[in-house]
Amino acid sequence: MPGAHEHLRRLLAGGLIAGRRPQWIHALALLKAVGEVRSPESETVLREAALFDGKLLLDEEAGLPHAMAPEEMLRSLAAQTLAGWDPRRHRDVIRRASAPQRTAMVRAILARWR
Repeated sequence: MPGAHEHLRRLLAGGLIAGRRPQWIHALALLKAVGEVRSPESETVLREAALFDGKLLLDEEAGLPHAMAPEEMLRSLAAQTLAGWDPRRHRDVIRRASAPQRTAMVRAILARWR
């Protein structure tokens, strides 16, 4: 997906993409596209996503994830991707993404890489 890194950064900054709030499925596609190619830029953006501590401005009419808040799911998926690449290198991010203030589900998902 061309521009996935830039678009994911814009989403994390609370900006619009193509002049509108992105749908949740678009946010997931951006995260997947960034995670498909291991590069320094991808690692940086995924680290930013895993450490994101804000509110995503999404088009809520298009549907959101059901098991957890979109921000929690985005953090969890970004941390899981980094853990799959190199858990020791990204241990600091994995630990922060699974910190006690996170939901129990996110902590449980990321516990295996802590």
